Amino acid sequence: MVRSHNYNNQVHDEIQTSCHLGECLHVVTSNAFDSRVLNLRLFRVQPSKTGHTGYTKIGMFLTRDEARQLRDSLSEVIEDENAWDTEIREPLRDMDGDL
Repeated sequence: MVRSHNYNNQVHDEIQTSCHLGECLHVVTSNAFDSRVLNLRLFRVQPSKTGHTGYTKIGMFLTRDEARQLRDSLSEVIEDENAWDTEIREPLRDMDGDL
């Protein structure tokens, strides 16, 4: 027996992404993980090599508190002129903190 789930997805915004040609970012709320969550998903507009269009595997679910933290972090970075400087004054570090 196959169980069905109604995610009750609601797309709130579609952001055109200049760095991901052929894809856009969907800002969605969904029923998942026994609550209502923010669902950020890449949506393929132009067909891939295999002909796929629609949602990609790239995306994430965030709780309301996590979404608020993301909003605050984005606001800080967007308004920080140094974050957009093309000349990096410090060496780049990988995720583990190594040079």
